[in-house]
Amino acid sequence: MHIISCHNNTDFDALASMVAASFIYPEALRILPTQLQPGVQEFVSVHWDILRLQSRKGLDLSHVRQLTVTDTANWERLDNMKTLAGQKDLRTIVWDHHPGRGSIEASELHQEETGAAVTLLLEEMKARDCAFSPVHATLFLLGIYDDTGSLSFPSTTARDVHMAGFMLENGADLHVVAAYQDSALDDRHMALFQRMLGEAQTISLGSLKIGISSLEVEKGLTMLPSVVHQFKDIQGLDAAFGIFPMGPEKMAIIARSSARELDLGAMMRRLGGGGHPGAGSAILKGSLEIVHQQVLECIHSTKVDEASVRHLMTPVPVLLSAGNSVRQAADILKKTGKTALPVVDDENSFLGTFSEKTIASIRQDRQWEQRVTAMLNRDVPSVAPDDTLRHALLLMSRSETGLLPVILKGKLAGEITRASIILNMYSF
Repeated sequence: MHIISCHNNTDFDALASMVAASFIYPEALRILPTQLQPGVQEFVSVHWDILRLQSRKGLDLSHVRQLTVTDTANWERLDNMKTLAGQKDLRTIVWDHHPGRGSIEASELHQEETGAAVTLLLEEMKARDCAFSPVHATLFLLGIYDDTGSLSFPSTTARDVHMAGFMLENGADLHVVAAYQDSALDDRHMALFQRMLGEAQTISLGSLKIGISSLEVEKGLTMLPSVVHQFKDIQGLDAAFGIFPMGPEKMAIIARSSARELDLGAMMRRLGGGGHPGAGSAILKGSLEIVHQQVLECIHSTKVDEASVRHLMTPVPVLLSAGNSVRQAADILKKTGKTALPVVDDENSFLGTFSEKTIASIRQDRQWEQRVTAMLNRDVPSVAPDDTLRHALLLMSRSETGLLPVILKGKLAGEITRASIILNMYSF
């Protein structure tokens, strides 16, 4: 067995490198470490299926004959894999961009000082003419940006820049990249950030959560856009507006958004400023209170056209009946290749789901002849047809099956899958 893995406390460069390596070694399993950085955890929860990842938990290392490691050259940084170090017939391949020798005695070593490890693998993919999707291009660009500070760190090389451009040529989505990026703040900016967290106003625009903060600030703060951006991210907001005095009766408005439903550039133009859909700014005359009210009015007058579950829901192809036995339900699961199926009664009322996980929990023969309703998972996240796709995506992280039942007045109306939401996100 050939596996690919990366270091624990996985960042975007490590994840991107591991996925890129799977294009070079398509026979290998992609083993994700247990500990992930928060942004990576969020990304993985949405993209798990399309990235074809497998958890480190439950992996039997005794069957591993080849190991490919990305973004590290040290056994100590891997997730409980040091037992492989003593395996004499193990072939190891290392792809790393960190200088210095690691503890892994690699059979094949690819080690060069680039800003991001994924750059090395992307160059190899390009040389082999590997085909990949815009989703993969987006992850690869995230990996480059994560380790190069969006190509601004001194460690950034021309090779990183070339590969970043290559990802954009192949459909990388900068909206998604921006949503998962972060920036460090110094003490003065962090103090402002803490004040914003405590004093900001949060309002709703449809299903969107928008934060507004109007604060007096000291002179010399040059990272106000980053403060607003981080305020948006930490608070889990779809958009954030910061209003800061720039002089007597002169206010700067800085806006950031990760919601495609909002066009901040258009909103700021209505206030005399400008920008693009994800970021905008304006300078207004007036007191802090007056400008705050003007921004509120601008937000409330903005029309938001949100896509709903109804647009992407599909009929459920296979159902289980409340009258089915556990044995019958297990046979149907096996024949359909599904990991879980919804269960309904004679009136099509949704009762819950029956899954492979339930089958694995069976310990007594008599359980096979019970009604499937005796072993249902009733705590199943569900959506209604008029719920927004944003709401469905939020619930999807709680779904073990990659789909959500769509319920209308207690009846099963259809289903929506993780794949369909992803395809909609990337405008496929």
